[in-house]
Amino acid sequence: MEHKKPEGFEKELSDYGVVLYDSFCGEPTAWGYKILTFLGEDRFGLLYEYGEPRCASMGVWVLVIKTLTREEAIEKYGVITEEVFGPRGGWKSVRFGEKIFISPYLRPAK
Repeated sequence: MEHKKPEGFEKELSDYGVVLYDSFCGEPTAWGYKILTFLGEDRFGLLYEYGEPRCASMGVWVLVIKTLTREEAIEKYGVITEEVFGPRGGWKSVRFGEKIFISPYLRPAK
């Protein structure tokens, strides 16, 4: 899927692609751009107009444009076969078919 980089950030952002993976099952959960260079506070703040800036790992920052939805996960991996909550009701994980995800993007809506 082709995406146009946010105007004015053509040199500071990578090509569009997967930027986050679920840390349990390793499947992609978010797409967008890697931030390639330090932007400074003002320019970094402008990215919120286009998506969600997030620290991916160890100082690597990304601009999340699209996330995996529960509906897309059901379509790709299968129906929800298990959902795990902690002793106080906090969400922990969800299993779509045979894939277990712990990404917060796949928490049930409140």
